[in-house]
Amino acid sequence: MTDTPGAVAPLTLQDAMAARAQLGALVEGAVANVILMIEQTSGLLDFSRLRPTPRALPALNRVVQSAAKSYSTCELIGYAPAGLTAGRERMWIPVADVPMLRAIADSTTDPANMRLFNPSKSPLDELRLAAMRVPGGPVAAVFIQSLTDNQVLAQSSRIGMVVKRGVIDLPPKGDILLFSRNVDAVLVGEIAFFKDRPAFQRIFGYLHEMQEQAAATFQLVTGTLRIVGRAIMTGVVTSSPAMLGKMASIQRKLEKYPKYKAALTMSNLVKFIGSHPECGVDVRGIGDEAQLVFQNDPQHRFKILKLLDDDYLRSQLTEMDYEANSKGAPVVR
Repeated sequence: MTDTPGAVAPLTLQDAMAARAQLGALVEGAVANVILMIEQTSGLLDFSRLRPTPRALPALNRVVQSAAKSYSTCELIGYAPAGLTAGRERMWIPVADVPMLRAIADSTTDPANMRLFNPSKSPLDELRLAAMRVPGGPVAAVFIQSLTDNQVLAQSSRIGMVVKRGVIDLPPKGDILLFSRNVDAVLVGEIAFFKDRPAFQRIFGYLHEMQEQAAATFQLVTGTLRIVGRAIMTGVVTSSPAMLGKMASIQRKLEKYPKYKAALTMSNLVKFIGSHPECGVDVRGIGDEAQLVFQNDPQHRFKILKLLDDDYLRSQLTEMDYEANSKGAPVVR
């Protein structure tokens, strides 16, 4: 239950597990619609649909059935901006967190009224994404894959031929679009699943969204701090997934814990650095002239961010201090 009337509780691992369970019913599912997407100059997606023929449907079904089988038995880990999956692991993220996925989910809910794709008006080489919608119980699943230039054979200078026993022939008239046997994301209700985090960020524009948020967060949290090399640091914190992960962690604390932002003052930070020199942050000057020094080398570039992310713990058992590589939400008493 949330404290704000009308607010929606954040999705949890249990929600993701429930969505994953629904994929188990689709291991023999059938594609109902194929939806194509073109990204307009405004950044918005333009949607149209295709009707699979009886000959094409089995091949499309094999793609979604294979993905449903793989994802329904996967090990779930939450999205992390710099995280990687291994083996049977798949990441999950709320659809609402990724604007492009939200638009896809909303627009594919009722594709029956969507216009049919016409290659004479919308050239195939402008296509950005394809989605296959599979109904199954109360929630349909949408299997999405990226489309690249080399998947449109109509633009090739080569001639595609069909080779059978003793025969070479032209394929039926029409442009050829190559679908992948793999998918880049699966949407089930309010949950999105995917395997390749870097590709996911690139395909769905999520890295750009994170960079914009990171820049805003950095300005908010350091606006009153004195930092030598601030301009360089501003560019660095938005340039790598690992840095973006730190900024996302800081943003979550800012939103949830008011006293967190209040604690990030120059006097508090300088005092902490003085009593914990092992944190590795250099300070130039003293008193009201003190400045944090940003050093853009691999050994030091994370030091100030770790400080701002409060990456330090004290053991109540041994009273020893630790640098935490990761930690859960604060325990509020």
